[in-house]
Amino acid sequence: MDIQQESSVVVSVPGFLGAQRRALLDFVLSQEPCFREAPVSQGHSRAVNAAVRRARLLDSLGALEGAFVDRLKEQLPSAVDRLGCAFTPGAIEVQATASNDGDFFGLHQDGGPDSPREVSFVYFLHDEPRRFTGGELRICHTREVDGRLLAADTRLTPEGDTLVFFASRRAHEVLPVAVPSLAFADSRFTVNGWVSRSGPRIK
Repeated sequence: MDIQQESSVVVSVPGFLGAQRRALLDFVLSQEPCFREAPVSQGHSRAVNAAVRRARLLDSLGALEGAFVDRLKEQLPSAVDRLGCAFTPGAIEVQATASNDGDFFGLHQDGGPDSPREVSFVYFLHDEPRRFTGGELRICHTREVDGRLLAADTRLTPEGDTLVFFASRRAHEVLPVAVPSLAFADSRFTVNGWVSRSGPRIK
């Protein structure tokens, strides 16, 4: 399990859970009745808005959450350094997401000047071979061409047992998912979350 830097925008960790992935996926599948419609932030409140986001959330990984977070913490220092984020890590938020046919999440940011979130992560938990198409994670950024900064993006195809880190301030979206069977078990499953800074932002 080696960190691979795809760019300064995204850091990827293939083989993140290895043999432990099956137990986590089985747990998530067993929790289908506990998933709820995914809300989005609207001002100072959160509400379901299907025009912006369609997905279902699970708020806890149960007894498996501690091991997941511990493994994530092992990879975090290197990822933070490669992303160029300077902060002291604090709280880590974790949730599971199931995206079925037609689900998506429009362009948004997880963090900003008034948010303590510094680094976002997405772990692709789905079974292989994938029984869905789409669902790419698109992260917006800029690149330099002939001395000029131009708008660009990085698109990540969901790859099972791969964890990706990126800065929470970067605008990103989940492109529409297609699940021909409509079966819950065939969804695009992720464990996603955020690492917040402890204390004030480091300049």
